[in-house]
Amino acid sequence: MTIPPQTAQSGARPRATILTELGIEPVINATGPWTTMGNASLSPRVIAAMREMAAVFVPMAELQEALSSAVAEATGAEAGYALPGAAAGLTLSVAACIAGEDPERIKALPRIDDPPHTVVMFKQHRGYYDVALRATGARLRLVDAAASDPLAYLREALDPDVACVFFDCTGPPYKEPSGVPPLVEVAAVAHAAGIPVVVDASMALPPAENLRAIVTAGADAVAFAGSKAMQGPPASGFIACRRALLRSMVLQHQDLDVLAETTGRADPDNRFMGLGRSLKIGKEQIAGLIVALHDYVARDHATDTRRWRAALETIEAAVASIPGVAHRWLISEEGRAPYLLLSFEGPLAGLAPATLSERLMADHPRIFAAVHHGPALWLGAECLKDGEAETVGRRLVKTINAMAKAD
Repeated sequence: MTIPPQTAQSGARPRATILTELGIEPVINATGPWTTMGNASLSPRVIAAMREMAAVFVPMAELQEALSSAVAEATGAEAGYALPGAAAGLTLSVAACIAGEDPERIKALPRIDDPPHTVVMFKQHRGYYDVALRATGARLRLVDAAASDPLAYLREALDPDVACVFFDCTGPPYKEPSGVPPLVEVAAVAHAAGIPVVVDASMALPPAENLRAIVTAGADAVAFAGSKAMQGPPASGFIACRRALLRSMVLQHQDLDVLAETTGRADPDNRFMGLGRSLKIGKEQIAGLIVALHDYVARDHATDTRRWRAALETIEAAVASIPGVAHRWLISEEGRAPYLLLSFEGPLAGLAPATLSERLMADHPRIFAAVHHGPALWLGAECLKDGEAETVGRRLVKTINAMAKAD
């Protein structure tokens, strides 16, 4: 797909960039594809796909079907569905488990009194993102993985009130180990009771093998982010799921006329939309997401990991000679993106990583380095461009020495 560049009119002044117009200085992202920094950068192929789709109109159902085929091929799931992020995927997946294809239940969400309306989850998997589950009106029922027999405890929690079991596949390095039984065992217990399993896999990539491994382990609906490791469009994600759940998701995501046409039960006043109406995604994001998914599967992931490691080793070498800088690697398992954590001891014990992070953003060029795990300065290379690791290393040395001198 070839898209000609826009040309300025003869004699016209060059148009200012959007950054100049807004007065915003770009940032060197030395942590990774975090939402607070706009996620990952897009490849030329993804941008081209989005630009091409922006110039045309297509039936959204056909575009979603193309995405579904791509997801099925990449994950081994029966189907897929595009949404504006993994959190939206969790919300719509739980809504599908609660409401099914019943128009009255679909219209009732997020207020639903009749079961099933409960989500069972291990309390060790509960976090601030469970608002995506509660947005459906679901009740949460917590199970303790620290019990002597957590699977038996889980089995006892599954009654007719339960719409689904939730499982968090985020895991290290983003979260500490939780002690929860493996997904394959949890799914077996849930399926024995006829209950589907919804999985949060928003930060489960890399490794790329998780695209298939989570589905293979028994998940019925898996929410992946498209805008992080996959380098798809911002505010994009997809669900890999069973077709039985996909039908409910489609009914809840589209206008009520689709619901009426599909179920044969029209609302004469046409006043109600499904809960998923607020989770719309544009045709441009879906097109870019399809390309990003295809490219992610085909990428040389071992080369990616080596490149990230080399960039972080460059930063590590720059700060290694500063007395009081403690540096350690955070690599939770094979195939995960590596991270370099910096903290301070001895002569630098009073230096706060949060203050260092603020100083890095206050200087030029601005550098984003998040504070996490400890706290410590969390450095990742997934979003670093060529030459930026050297810039980050020099700035760290300059800023740390300046802060030490000031103290």
